[in-house]
Amino acid sequence: MSEEEKSLREKILDTSRHFLFTEGYSSLSMRKIAKEVGASATSIYLYFENKDHLIHTLIEESVEELSVAIEESASQKLSTIDKFEAIIRGYVSFAMANPEKYQVIYMVLSSEMGRYPKEKFRKVRRGYALLESVIKQGISEGLMELEEPKIATYSIWAQLHGVISVVQSQRLDSRIDKNKFIEESIEHIVQGFLVRITTS
Repeated sequence: MSEEEKSLREKILDTSRHFLFTEGYSSLSMRKIAKEVGASATSIYLYFENKDHLIHTLIEESVEELSVAIEESASQKLSTIDKFEAIIRGYVSFAMANPEKYQVIYMVLSSEMGRYPKEKFRKVRRGYALLESVIKQGISEGLMELEEPKIATYSIWAQLHGVISVVQSQRLDSRIDKNKFIEESIEHIVQGFLVRITTS
């Protein structure tokens, strides 16, 4: 792929992501994207088979970047608890720094597009798998008392997504400082586990 082709592909992805973020899946069309990037609709089909293939690509690339951010954050820590907190902070940091890339992972319902390819689910689960492995390590070290690490993993993900969504959708009470809200929310999640860790 030439630099010019790579540039057009990236422009298509960036434009599609922005339209999806601002206008939603139903308003997204290949013709609309083509007009915005200054190309023919036919040229978009050289890179993406259809609208769903384009959306799948956006999701896959966002998940990959999120996974890398989480892994890099965790790799800088040695203890299990520090890794646990680093994963949580890595997740939040990526989401807040890349709102469009983050939201595209969650905003499209499976009922609105073609089924997400099964072979891609392993990549999607990388972040979950890392957090779950750290929790399991904590259990094996006698630090955590949890019967269902998988449930704990998804519970944490849901809590983090809720915190981020409140901020990014601008539904946070204007009397509350955004940064303080995020920091205290992270602490509540971490401390919630530490309470269970230290309780025998």
